[in-house]
Amino acid sequence: MDSKITRVEIIPIRAPRKEAVKSGLNRASPVTASEFGIVRIETAAGLEGLGEISITYPRIGHTLCYAARHLIAPALIGRDASAVTATLAEVDRLLAGELSAPYIRAAFEIALLDLAGKRAGLPLYDLLGGKMRERIPLAWGIYQKAPDEMAFDAAKAVADGYHAIKLKVGRRLEDDLAAVKAVAQAVGARPLRLDANAAWTSVAEAARAIDAFAQIAQIDWIEQPLPRRNLEGLRMLRQRCGVPIMADESCQTLRDAYELARAEAADVWNVYVVEAGGVVAAAQIFALAAAVDIPCILGSQAEMAIGTAACAHLAAAMPNLPHAIETFGPLRYQSDIVNAAIPIQNGYLNPPDGPGLGVTLNEDAVDRMRV
Repeated sequence: MDSKITRVEIIPIRAPRKEAVKSGLNRASPVTASEFGIVRIETAAGLEGLGEISITYPRIGHTLCYAARHLIAPALIGRDASAVTATLAEVDRLLAGELSAPYIRAAFEIALLDLAGKRAGLPLYDLLGGKMRERIPLAWGIYQKAPDEMAFDAAKAVADGYHAIKLKVGRRLEDDLAAVKAVAQAVGARPLRLDANAAWTSVAEAARAIDAFAQIAQIDWIEQPLPRRNLEGLRMLRQRCGVPIMADESCQTLRDAYELARAEAADVWNVYVVEAGGVVAAAQIFALAAAVDIPCILGSQAEMAIGTAACAHLAAAMPNLPHAIETFGPLRYQSDIVNAAIPIQNGYLNPPDGPGLGVTLNEDAVDRMRV
């Protein structure tokens, strides 16, 4: 089968969300639509591989699409799609370590792995070593809103079968406390995940908030209480507070994970496919975490169906995934870009059936979202 790459298409899209994203990262500018991109790689044998450029904040998705189209795509024409490692090495060379490079790299890697699965007639999870689990439990995330609205969303999520509840915090402390208290009353004894998105600027400020939360609710962990590079501050919070600390923005690449482990800065890591630079890179972070006995979850940039399919295959294959993951991005959108919806039911995510990612583009939907 001729695996020479004959065509690479980059499609910028704008996908309206069901509700605006409000968090500690963007309190003044809620995100009402995701500005993402689709990568489509075609081979001489007529196979098509799909990838997704997914980044919610900062809103640079279309800028990354421009770079992918003008810098990466021309260099891949004529290359062997089956030589995934060599092809990605060329992508890395062209991106030269630029800070947003992992998001572009991940999209091309996902497309190449989709092609690899289709050539082999195997789903992606089989290429990753096979399934560890048939379905993956999900946590539901709630953006910053009025306390009664957040409590309503939490109660509905529990009724719908979600296995954990995550709240965005990082506003004025009194507003956060009101929201956490309302949600805790709505869900009973269920512990909550609280995500500050690096909103607190000092150890003292973060510690005051964490102590206050712990007085009114059971807390699974506090996610990214301090800015990304403040590993010493995260370590101090671990020592001072009785609530586990999760690293998110501090845990993007494999190098980040190494630095976190060395600094003893977090109890739990939140791993992202797109931030790591792809499925294989994310799997490497999971492997490092297993070596140093740190549990992980799989996080989400609210990927649409292509990116979520890649996450689902990875989550099905990873041996060390002890907690519910947060990869339910397609449910955030008014409509999606594939013909068959990603299987998300009763609080569980299932990897799609079929070779590769197991998804096909809905061309009409893509045309409606194309920009």
